[in-house]
Amino acid sequence: MEARTISINGVIQRNTLLRIPYFQRRYVWGEEDWKRFAIDMESTLDSDRCYFLGAIILKEEPVTMTDRRNGIAKRQLVIDGQQRLTTLSIFMKVLHMMIGKNDDFANQFLQADAVKSPVIIHSCDDMPQFSNIMHLDVPNELQADSNIVNAYNYFRTYLEGRRNAGVNLNDLLNTINACVTFVSISLTRDDDEQQIFDTINSLGVPLTTGDLMKDFLYEAADEAAYRDSWRPMFDVDDARKFWDADASAAHHSKSKDNATIERFFHAFVRLKMWDFKDCLTEAQRKSFVKAENIFSTCKAFVGEFGMDKQQLAKEILEYAKLFKDNLNEDILDTRIPQHAGIKRISCIINTTKNYVVLPYVLYVLHEVADEAERNKIFDYLETYLVRRIITKNPNKDYFGLFSEYLICQKTVTYDALKAYIEDKDDSKNLAMPSDARIRLALNNNKFDEQYARLILYLFETKLTKTSDNMMTGGISAYYAESFMPRPCLAANPNWAVHTDPADEENRRQQIGTIGNYFLLNICTEKGLKKYHNEGFAAKLTVLKKFSRNIRSGHILDSLRNWDELAITNRNNTFATGFCKTIWSLD
Repeated sequence: MEARTISINGVIQRNTLLRIPYFQRRYVWGEEDWKRFAIDMESTLDSDRCYFLGAIILKEEPVTMTDRRNGIAKRQLVIDGQQRLTTLSIFMKVLHMMIGKNDDFANQFLQADAVKSPVIIHSCDDMPQFSNIMHLDVPNELQADSNIVNAYNYFRTYLEGRRNAGVNLNDLLNTINACVTFVSISLTRDDDEQQIFDTINSLGVPLTTGDLMKDFLYEAADEAAYRDSWRPMFDVDDARKFWDADASAAHHSKSKDNATIERFFHAFVRLKMWDFKDCLTEAQRKSFVKAENIFSTCKAFVGEFGMDKQQLAKEILEYAKLFKDNLNEDILDTRIPQHAGIKRISCIINTTKNYVVLPYVLYVLHEVADEAERNKIFDYLETYLVRRIITKNPNKDYFGLFSEYLICQKTVTYDALKAYIEDKDDSKNLAMPSDARIRLALNNNKFDEQYARLILYLFETKLTKTSDNMMTGGISAYYAESFMPRPCLAANPNWAVHTDPADEENRRQQIGTIGNYFLLNICTEKGLKKYHNEGFAAKLTVLKKFSRNIRSGHILDSLRNWDELAITNRNNTFATGFCKTIWSLD
């Protein structure tokens, strides 16, 4: 890495290509930025010092034979500085046109090839507009269709106004060329651009793994492949809205690791790495599964294991389509079917945020063509996941199960999956929880609203055919409310305090179990808040009101009281239903 102060003529010159990579998003500067830039440029007329335009980071790239034939001696990737270099180029183009120096502009900003291409190879979304502006002969107003054109129109109007106000534009051009400087930071080919990107974007919106990957996978010559495949999947506005969604938005997290695209790529590398299991070192096994190493792992697939870039791109796109079609969070707003399948698994993953399961689920979707076999696998997987949720099994070795153990061993049949899980006895971390453990857990484990709602919702949808129209909407349309208040405080006059401390301890235990929860057709607790601590009669009325079409709420129709014994009885009823009917091991 080398840093030095450099003039405009030292950065932009006819024999040097500056490539804006695919990962850079479109030109985004707006009017406030253009105004500040233009005023700063004009201020050089009255200053006796150089004007510093900031640091730009460039990375050396190999020069091709075509480049050499076109007089290109150097090629550099623009790591940081796209917005300033683009703005400067447009401003200087307008300035040169207004003083009749188009040839001077061409000799610096355009290549010597047959079509005089710009020396700045812009990102493909902005290239047509940018190239058009670079080739204008007269400063006519253009029809606004992008930020690039908007910037041109702004500078045209601004400079025309300043000329009319008596500013000598020729002096302005000479002063800018003489006084405006950058700090140019040059990277070698061995420097890690991902680390540089993450560092320079740490205070703003960080670049995603998808942004980095597309530049790694596609060269300028691959633009057609990029436009036909990668761009529709990842880069058009609707796609970016999906992939940039943040699952932790409710927690105000700013980390890029929460974005959907990061979860997808993390799952992809955790399943893809096992294609090279015979080549993996122990260090690579540990490194490749880390979320912060996603991009370097994908590069290793190509650089260390010899995978073709376009084959890697093809597989990424295949898995991305499976992810987008089957595992997106829209399922939370959609009534899931009664029968086993990917929609039920997606509901579990997106409700619990249990993304550890994603690699194996994607692997099954990709590898198992027979829908009936897939559904058998997902049915067994649902039983396994729900039983683990109920028993609150520790997640030790859980991460490895859904990547190394199942994918590495190419577990793509129901029989193989079942055999692998059933080979673990009940004392092991990865074992399928037994019926006895389910019954014990239901009477002892406490659940928050989110998990109680998921268990009851999955249970209800298993009982109710979609065609019955008894339950409508996805899980987001429901809420799980505890009948006896949580916590049931001594100060609450509606639920008498037990005189025996043992009975009071039993109550504290029971009120957090599934048996004390009722699934209600109301999406938030807001409408229930005033009823939380009401007595039996008032609580019964509101629970019945919002559970009319929910089978497990039918008990409310004949209820005469609600206490710890009633909760225990309901837990035992659930245990029988869960183990013998819904998530049976038979």
